[in-house]
Amino acid sequence: MKIVIAPDSFKGSLSASQVSEAMAEGVQCAHAEAHVVTVPMADGGEGSIEALKKWVSKEIPVKVNGPGGNVIDTSFVILPYNGKDAAFIECARSTGITLVPDEKRNPFALNSYGLGEQIRTAIEKGCRDLVVSLGGSATTDAGTGLLQALGFRFFDSSGQLLPYNRNILTEIDGMDDGEVMEELAECSITIASDVTNPFYGKNGAAYVYGPQKGATEQDVKQLDAGLERFSRVVQAATEKNLQEIQGAGAAGGLGGALAGVLGAEMKSGFDVIAELVGLENLVEDADLVLTGEGSLDTQSAHGKVPVSVGKIARNYDVPAVAMAGVVDVEGSYEGLTAVFSIQSGPCSLTEALDHSTAYNNIRHTTKQILNLWNK
Repeated sequence: MKIVIAPDSFKGSLSASQVSEAMAEGVQCAHAEAHVVTVPMADGGEGSIEALKKWVSKEIPVKVNGPGGNVIDTSFVILPYNGKDAAFIECARSTGITLVPDEKRNPFALNSYGLGEQIRTAIEKGCRDLVVSLGGSATTDAGTGLLQALGFRFFDSSGQLLPYNRNILTEIDGMDDGEVMEELAECSITIASDVTNPFYGKNGAAYVYGPQKGATEQDVKQLDAGLERFSRVVQAATEKNLQEIQGAGAAGGLGGALAGVLGAEMKSGFDVIAELVGLENLVEDADLVLTGEGSLDTQSAHGKVPVSVGKIARNYDVPAVAMAGVVDVEGSYEGLTAVFSIQSGPCSLTEALDHSTAYNNIRHTTKQILNLWNK
């Protein structure tokens, strides 16, 4: 019996690798002869590199400016993608919300320069194929900081060069690419993101995600006006309309900078990870697929790991069972044969997120599923 284990992380509790390990132990307790294949997954957001660590051939450390301008130690990795060695860069590692304390989450003081430094370093080290995963960002600067790190220059209405150490979104009146690194023209960049929000407007980067990053109601209005302003500047310089690019609002507008200015290809984060790990090839001859994430709810149908894994399994008539800490009975779980909560009884959120408690609950639930499966 071949069982493929392909979960996402249980955020705030266990990484995807740890969830996979707990599920594998549960399978072995119930069915010691089973052939178990563990494939930790991610949706392209924070934790993607952790999920992909068994495919990483090299990790490259780099010092960059964090979202608040302080120098931080981070890294990117090299792994195989589409038959080539690619640099995989996780936005959350250089511009992540977790890098900024609550009291310092001022959207006008934070920018994405560090992500641009990661990209620049990868290119300087010879990488020409890059995958940038978006998710968990602290910034709403439309990727202006990222672009500045690569050599783009921005000017205010008086023609003065704008600095790189803060969010310049509301001041931009012009741009040029005269100092952009020449090697960029040789690069193929893929964006891993499941966000489909437009660049600006009520469903755009500022209105939807700004409040989560510390923006007040007034801040959101200013940021949205800045995004629209920047879109006009880019269109004047490149003839590209950022508002027409699906997902341009991802990660505070980083999607627009990468796709609209740098010509990156926007792809589903889950699809990119699934390609990297060869998920379809592993699932096609499986007898059972196990997956899961911290919460299965009404959002789970939108590019999230369990439902996406379930859809692949369904294509090969393989049953797929998901586990979660919380299961919304009203949720849409197309492709999944069944869903189970791992909770054994009423408890506080703190108790539910406890590492050992969650690990044991996943292992126990997996064992019970396999006990039933063996009947």
